[in-house]
Amino acid sequence: MVARLRKKYDRIFREMTSQEFQNSQDFTLSEEDILAESGGIRHQTNLFLGYYHPKTIDMYLKKFHVFEYLSALGLKDLKYVLDLTDSYEHKFCIYSGKYEDSKKVAEIILRKKGLDLKESPLNTSGLRDAEFLYVEWLLLQNPEKKFSLRRPRLPGQVHPGLRIGDHVMEILFHMAERIRTSGLANTPNYLHTAVLFSKEFLFVDPAMEAINQTLKGYLLKHYSLWTIAWAGYYGCIYHLDTGKPLEWKPSLMVLPITDDVKSYFDSKEYKNSYRYYKNKLRIEVDRDKLMTKYKEEGDAI
Repeated sequence: MVARLRKKYDRIFREMTSQEFQNSQDFTLSEEDILAESGGIRHQTNLFLGYYHPKTIDMYLKKFHVFEYLSALGLKDLKYVLDLTDSYEHKFCIYSGKYEDSKKVAEIILRKKGLDLKESPLNTSGLRDAEFLYVEWLLLQNPEKKFSLRRPRLPGQVHPGLRIGDHVMEILFHMAERIRTSGLANTPNYLHTAVLFSKEFLFVDPAMEAINQTLKGYLLKHYSLWTIAWAGYYGCIYHLDTGKPLEWKPSLMVLPITDDVKSYFDSKEYKNSYRYYKNKLRIEVDRDKLMTKYKEEGDAI
């Protein structure tokens, strides 16, 4: 699925290159206009991420049939807004109807930045010297839909999702490539979000990557994503050897583009550390504890 989508969007972005260039001719910009000295994005340029003309954003939405897809889901009066007022973070939102949070369909907040890396025994020089397109916030939801037995609520959700996450990530990947960053970066707030991101993203911390791969490789074969998501949220996943709850915490993930970043994850150090943690990891869901929480929380889950 991921490989097929990558090829599809590779082709689409190649086809759009000439039109993007034509749109960019509406502005005469110096390098100083586009990038602030501190690495921020000068919002005066009216370019999204200091690169994308609003006409190019229009073209993307049409080329990817975004509003057509959303309309088929029952969403009406669709419109988007670019917020470029912050010199460091740029925001893209889609609304259905009024410009209100209750009508928000999508919200993406992006920033070009280096990684805030903690001290590590691993050689992280390839990461420390790189600039990434950082996904500060990603919201994709259908405010007109309600949760059901077929589409139950996951932690952090207010409305059901749109089922376009893989496509959005491919678009962001190619945008990151266009603006010459070293990759995409994100820090998922929830366990299930990290599992979904890990189709292409990797944890910078090999211990967290070991946990994530064990969740996918073992627990997801025996439980639904809904069960694992809430079990993680309520501390109902535990270590078989000690009986202690699994400690899952938000941690940095990266989708590499450049060879320097890829080399970190391909390094012997990273792979050995990952294997060390994964080989000793044995986890299970405490179903009794989860059912107790389910009964206590009721409609909250």
